[in-house]
Amino acid sequence: MSRPPSSQTTPQFYRVSERDLTEIELHSVDSINDLHRTHHENSNKGVRPPRPANSPSSNGNLYTCDMTAVNQRGRPNSSKWQRRLQDMLTPSSSRAYAMGCAIITLLLLTVLLIFYFLVQQGGAIQMLTEAVREKEAAATELSLLIQQLHALRHNLTALGGGT
Repeated sequence: MSRPPSSQTTPQFYRVSERDLTEIELHSVDSINDLHRTHHENSNKGVRPPRPANSPSSNGNLYTCDMTAVNQRGRPNSSKWQRRLQDMLTPSSSRAYAMGCAIITLLLLTVLLIFYFLVQQGGAIQMLTEAVREKEAAATELSLLIQQLHALRHNLTALGGGT
């Protein structure tokens, strides 16, 4: 039953009996049940019938191939956080609705903050305008007092210089 080593990479076929196929199917079902018992978070996603990794050909031989790097959907195996990130980025109606609500809420908060700061700035500008008006009024009053003081000095010098 030994074969000479082949330099070609041809698929290998093995004769599998009906009894062996039944035993393989039973082991597959047991393995799936064990997985469902140990991984509760995956058990509520629905049960799919197992896809045979090695399907028999028309003559009853079993074709073998290496599927260690590819999962059942034909994509490379990835870690749990990569799948969750991909699920988060995948659009769905409820996720899109929640994202839309979050964006609208952020925009409204931004507009409210802008109006708040504008009102604050408006109040500060009003106070500064009032202070400038008071300063101008005080400067005008001071300039009138200085003019009156000059007039009094002029009158005093005129009265004192004539006697």
